[in-house]
Amino acid sequence: MVDVNVTPFEIAVRSRHGATVRADVYLPAGGKGPFPVLLCASPYQKSLRRLPVNWVFAFIEYGPMQLYLDRGYAYVIVDVPGSGVSEGDFDFVSRQEGEAINDVIEFVAQQKWATGKIGMIGQSYLCWSQWNAARTRPPHLTTIVPFDGATDMYRDWMYQGGVPALLFVGIWGTGSVMLLHQSEGHDIYGGNRHLMIPDIFAHPLDDEWQRRRSPFWELDQVDIPVFSIGVWGKATLHLRGNVLGYERVRGPKQLLITHPDSWPGAQKLFADPEFHEREILPWYEHHLKGVANGVMQRQPVRFFVNGEGEYRAADAWPPSDVRAAVFYLAGTKSGVVRSLNDGSLAETPPTAATESTSWTYPDPLWSVAGVTMFDANGVPDHTARVNTYTTPAFERDREFTGHGVVVLHASSDQRDFDLFVKVCVLSPGGPHGWRPRKVTQGWLRASHRVEDPALTREMRPFHAHQRAEPVEPGRPYELRVELLPMSFLVKAGERLRLEITNHDSLVIDAPMTHWYGQKVGTDTYHHDMAHPSRLVLPERPRA
Repeated sequence: MVDVNVTPFEIAVRSRHGATVRADVYLPAGGKGPFPVLLCASPYQKSLRRLPVNWVFAFIEYGPMQLYLDRGYAYVIVDVPGSGVSEGDFDFVSRQEGEAINDVIEFVAQQKWATGKIGMIGQSYLCWSQWNAARTRPPHLTTIVPFDGATDMYRDWMYQGGVPALLFVGIWGTGSVMLLHQSEGHDIYGGNRHLMIPDIFAHPLDDEWQRRRSPFWELDQVDIPVFSIGVWGKATLHLRGNVLGYERVRGPKQLLITHPDSWPGAQKLFADPEFHEREILPWYEHHLKGVANGVMQRQPVRFFVNGEGEYRAADAWPPSDVRAAVFYLAGTKSGVVRSLNDGSLAETPPTAATESTSWTYPDPLWSVAGVTMFDANGVPDHTARVNTYTTPAFERDREFTGHGVVVLHASSDQRDFDLFVKVCVLSPGGPHGWRPRKVTQGWLRASHRVEDPALTREMRPFHAHQRAEPVEPGRPYELRVELLPMSFLVKAGERLRLEITNHDSLVIDAPMTHWYGQKVGTDTYHHDMAHPSRLVLPERPRA
């Protein structure tokens, strides 16, 4: 239960845009003040703070409030404009919403119970609000600790690789925003919340509407201390935002990527007082109270290495000792995977003059669960009807940490096509002899292949998404698919598998699944001397 032993009082702030924004204020019991303030903002209605931390209430993401009250912090929960009991229209994560949060911060800083030092706190949307408010640079915003939240709304979760993320947008917008407001007695049309989902799908390119709700583009002006915390289990929704947000801000900063491997695990971690005592409270103590606790002497970057079960540290992200490891696609059968083609990955360039893999979609054996098929016993098989390329068993342990890319030479008999790629580690065991563990993935619509040269790096393409350029049927194109941030260990005896298809599995990829649309055709992946398709991963040296 997110419970506290004090009763809040409500404040009302008139924003620069004319809407009255309301917030609940919690002060330490018996404290004399003034107090440093932790502030969070979301559309999840401050009236719902009473609900327990449980995945059925995925929007309860405040953290252990009582811990901070006991340590002498005031805690402020804001209903953003157009939500809860705040006036105005709901213009989610827009710059205007960030300016309204800015106005609340500056109002709170002037109150007699506040020291004037304001930090922000919270997960997911409450994290988005931190990035969003920080880009407006409130004078009294002293630090933020954005835990598990996007910065580039178009690329991070609305249109991954240019492909609309249908399921999450629908579940979140309908349930967490509209239906929850209705359950609290609010008009479902209030604040024009009902226009949010149509607006998202009415803007399939990274246009002005998208840009004004993506703090990413202004984070290079943020110079306050930032402690960005990402979670491996939320990589498909938020991790890219935490990593690129950390890279973009220019003040004192640290990055931590934590171990939970699921969405519920991320929520539970943020509610854990012990985690806050160890990682987050010291940051606030130093920056909001001036405590000399050595927190700034921590390594700038720390991350959990999946498959090893250990945290490692580095001076930057990606670590400066990373080198590109290249695995080339080949038509040779691996003999270990049941798939459409059972291809191989090799660390030597292709020598074949002509070699390719073609497949036709939609596959007749796909089930209601997307690319998944079910065997005679009703057991789902997620790779039987997709394309795979698998390495031989590794001869030694190898770590891959940072950013990677799939460079695929591909053609189609259509004017457009999608690439959904996934990288897994295969460990001995499991029903088919190998036990898969997903370690990174990516998406790209071929018509969105143009990259932004100012932001693209060798191992991390940054696609512009400014226009759609249809492909010429039958012509091979070099497509560079950005992979999500990664850190994983492949142990001796394990293998890497690259999967390529054009849709998700609703069994294992939900809720970050995408719109299939009207895709019918045949795609070809070329992997010969003239078309060296490859998986490029960031390898770190091992002692």
